[in-house]
Amino acid sequence: MILTGPEVAFALENAEARHLALQVEAYCGLTKRKDIRTLEVCGGIAALTENVFGRKLNHVTGLGMGTPVSADAVERLETAYNERALDVEIDLCPHADDTALAVLTARGYAANAFSNTYVRMLLDEDLTARPPDGIEIVTDRAVVEDVFVAHSIAGFEIQAVRRSPILLEALAKIAVARTDTTLFAAKLNGSLAGTGGMSVIETPVGKIAHLYIASTHPAHRGRGIQLALIRARLAAARQAGCAMASITARPYNTSARNTERAGFGLAYTKVTLVKRFSQAVLR
Repeated sequence: MILTGPEVAFALENAEARHLALQVEAYCGLTKRKDIRTLEVCGGIAALTENVFGRKLNHVTGLGMGTPVSADAVERLETAYNERALDVEIDLCPHADDTALAVLTARGYAANAFSNTYVRMLLDEDLTARPPDGIEIVTDRAVVEDVFVAHSIAGFEIQAVRRSPILLEALAKIAVARTDTTLFAAKLNGSLAGTGGMSVIETPVGKIAHLYIASTHPAHRGRGIQLALIRARLAAARQAGCAMASITARPYNTSARNTERAGFGLAYTKVTLVKRFSQAVLR
């Protein structure tokens, strides 16, 4: 299987869109808010949650995968985001239907960021991976669930691009609430050092393990925690019958480097196309 080809891209985008939908579904279940929702749009999923969460839980992914994109559909999308005073942010895969870029360009969208989608075929040898000396991986949900939220927030608080504590708390609580997500914690010489999650998602080419929400406590960085968490999740993914594993990361950040060290390859780079909210649209 060619990991940089359209078939794999379709499966990875399918998994990413499903992941986003499950994020919103879990948050809706936690808050009981009826205004939290997703929209299906031209093969993709649009998330509409709370403005305070920014683009993380208010964006579109999977647009134009396997289907044409119409101007009418994008206009409806813009209306939904404008009603919430939100920018429309679309993470567009390079394998999307040609109509996607044509429509978005004609409607005034501009590029403002990029993200990498990494993929790795899973092997039987992944089952035998062991963490380095001094690092213990804990997967007992009864144990990890109690510490996951606080330690996930602590791990993400100090970053080059800061996220609000409200968002970090919501993302961690969502991971805990999702029944499709396995939670992992890493201990370094007995002290909790990092956490991560893995969602198993059915796609047209089989199960894909989506690795996400991984962070290391600032006091324990540079000690191999993230690499150990990745390898532990790969072993769990193989055990669960997954064909592939995927990770999304911004280019050149620490997550991207750890992903490549674990044997992942770059499947494609997505561009984030944005149309800014304008009060004039609502008039």
